[in-house]
Amino acid sequence: MSNASREHARQSPTMHGPNERASAQASVDPVAVLRHRTVPHPGRPKRSRRVNGAAIDPDDWTTRAFLAFADVLGRYHRHRVVHLARLQTPLRRGRRVLLVGNHALDIVDPLLLLATVFRRVHRVPRFIGHESGWFQVPVLRRISARFHVIPSRRPDEALAALFRDGFLMLYPGGVTEAGMRRYRDEPYRLKWAGRAGFLRLALDADADVVFVAAVGSDEAYYQSRLSVPERLVRLLDSGDGSRYRGMPLAFGLCGIHLLPGVFPLPVRLTHVLSGPLDLGDREAARRDPGAFARLHERVWHDCQRFLDDAVAARDEYSDPLDRSVRRAEQLLQRFRL
Repeated sequence: MSNASREHARQSPTMHGPNERASAQASVDPVAVLRHRTVPHPGRPKRSRRVNGAAIDPDDWTTRAFLAFADVLGRYHRHRVVHLARLQTPLRRGRRVLLVGNHALDIVDPLLLLATVFRRVHRVPRFIGHESGWFQVPVLRRISARFHVIPSRRPDEALAALFRDGFLMLYPGGVTEAGMRRYRDEPYRLKWAGRAGFLRLALDADADVVFVAAVGSDEAYYQSRLSVPERLVRLLDSGDGSRYRGMPLAFGLCGIHLLPGVFPLPVRLTHVLSGPLDLGDREAARRDPGAFARLHERVWHDCQRFLDDAVAARDEYSDPLDRSVRRAEQLLQRFRL
């Protein structure tokens, strides 16, 4: 990317809503935090009712249990979603949407986002998950079956799902970003080097890409300087262990973080959505590997800048408990624990 194009990318926001053009910077407006509300429910719905997007039965007991668990965690984390209309607009226009975000090693963040989108947008995105995590760990295995999580090494299946359902979500950074990243040294860093499959998927499906910044996810569990025991690593990685070897050991409210979603720290979790990213000349990026690489670099840069702005603005919509937990974590880090 030339210096001129870099300067243009810096000055011209690439993530915006339908009425947010040159004046809309990739930043967070805490005043625009949307109020959490549930879908009106006049009487008991029929068993055959389906949700647009992935085929999820809202009346199934596992779906109701999932939503009940999300309600508990939502209150516990004082969860909010900012600028949800930026996702609703392209979906209402009939656009396919690929939702991407920053990643931390737990299901609390995607669970709360999925529950909110389910209730307020009336759609359920299909998820892409890594084989050794979503399809091996007992709790995650049940969730992946219920919500039709797609294995990450099946790009053809992901493309077919995006064409069929029109709504897909993934975390490009994977375990490199979620588990192997040192949060204290690289807070809220997107590890997207060599992770361009999501962009190829969006181009092949002619889909909009929307970025969602998860603020608070890095602090939901305290990441120590200790490493996860080798035996546990092999269990997580189906007996191999090479993928997770050296992963930092994390702690929640009641001790070591072993089970997903169990007793995280009571930080405030907030999701901030961008508008559809400007992907420029899509056909050129599909044909020319150089143009594709430059587009990936720009998208990565713009999403990182959006995430940085969201994190920088969180004190404006934080609360005393959230600030206390984060200060306690910073104190532990000073003692090099």
